[in-house]
Amino acid sequence: MAEELEPEDPFKKGAVVEVSFEDEGFRGSWYSATVLRTVSKKNKKIFLEFHNLMADDKGTKPLREFIDIILVRPVPPREPKRSFKLSEEVDAFHNDGWWEGVVTHVLEGSSTRYSVFFRSSREQIEFQDSDLRLHREWVHGNWVPPFQEPPLEHQEPPLEHQEPPPPS
Repeated sequence: MAEELEPEDPFKKGAVVEVSFEDEGFRGSWYSATVLRTVSKKNKKIFLEFHNLMADDKGTKPLREFIDIILVRPVPPREPKRSFKLSEEVDAFHNDGWWEGVVTHVLEGSSTRYSVFFRSSREQIEFQDSDLRLHREWVHGNWVPPFQEPPLEHQEPPLEHQEPPPPS
C-alpha cells in the first residue's frame, strides 16, 4: 500500500515566508522573514525575524515581531525566466520589499526593462526583469493564478537586495 505524504508545513520553524502589513504606506507590499516560532493556536500569531526590516535606526538589529498568520504566506516559487506584457500585474522589488504594480511600458529596444505603476503610491518606476515577478495571491493553500510551467525552488529577493539569513 502506497503511503501518502503529508504536505510540508510552509510556516514551520526556519521557513522563509513573506509578510504583508495593513499599515498606511505598506499596503500592497510583501517583506521576507524567517519563522522563529510556529503559529500559536491560542492567538493565531507567528514569531518572525525580518530579512530587510530593522528594529533600530543603525540597521544592525533585524526586526522581530509576532504577526497575525492571516498576513503571512509562503515565498512564491520562482518561475523560469519570463518576459512581461503591457498591463500585466507584477510584484517589483523596491524599498526592501515586493510591491504590487502594473506594467505600463515595455521599454523600447529592451525586453528586460519595464516601467511599473504602483497604485498605492501613484509612482511609476523602471525595473529590470530580475526585479519583477508575476503577481500572485496565496488562496486556501494555492497560488492564484496557478503556475503555467513547473516553478523553481522559491523566489528570494534579487541577490543585490538580499540579506544573509540569521544565524541558527
